[in-house]
Amino acid sequence: MPNSSKTPLRPLTTSDSSIRKLGVMAKVAIEGRVKTRLGNTIGFDKSAQIHQRFLDHLFKVFQDWGDERHWVVSPIESISPTTPKPTSDWQIIDQGGGNLGDRMRRWFAHHACSRPALPRSHAILIGADCPLLSPAEMDHADRLFRDCDLVLGPASDGGYYLIGLSVSNNLPNENNPPDRAAPPSRTILDALWNDIPWSTDEVFERTVAAAESIGLRIGRLPMRSDVDTEEDLTALLHQIEHPADNTEVSSDHIELARDIRRILSQPMI
Repeated sequence: MPNSSKTPLRPLTTSDSSIRKLGVMAKVAIEGRVKTRLGNTIGFDKSAQIHQRFLDHLFKVFQDWGDERHWVVSPIESISPTTPKPTSDWQIIDQGGGNLGDRMRRWFAHHACSRPALPRSHAILIGADCPLLSPAEMDHADRLFRDCDLVLGPASDGGYYLIGLSVSNNLPNENNPPDRAAPPSRTILDALWNDIPWSTDEVFERTVAAAESIGLRIGRLPMRSDVDTEEDLTALLHQIEHPADNTEVSSDHIELARDIRRILSQPMI
């Protein structure tokens, strides 16, 4: 299968006919309902604040990426006038009900696979647990669609932190020749999001197997770790504050680390 380390990459150009869509799938930062594993050790108020800070960071760094940007939110009824929101460059989309697979499937069905009047759609969905993702890395994922139908970012816990689909209207064109027409959208959606054991260490491999079973070409991004626990948060801070090989750290990352330290220093409630 195509691999991110082997697939030749070409620069993105304005002549590309694809519509690029980015979704950040994340809950409203309600105390006790987000980052509960982290909250068990640092306090649920602090973990909710950190979740919100991750969201704010992602909304800022990706505010100019792609043609459409969505906060794919749950529970949407919890959004109030005082809820921190992204800028107007972002649409707020309801996740809807069901398990994780149902909710991801719904977003791709509505925003990638049911728009036959549009040219090819490149739809990418991420969560809020890998806040150091950058626009350059998202461009990398998008470039992989030149040779792949599906892009996955494997997480160290056996899941994935990013999933993206390149979907056309199945009519032959230069990107979708007659001998390489993709499976019907319904087949893709059923394969990728039905019968996956969510919240287990089998999610990534089962998704890959399902994609291969219907002939999708798969591109992989480097593995990353989600921030779910206090240990993960400590590792994230170390990555920002002690970069390997004296890598330059962006001002956004420095500000993120400073705000996390401030939250952690607050007295327990």
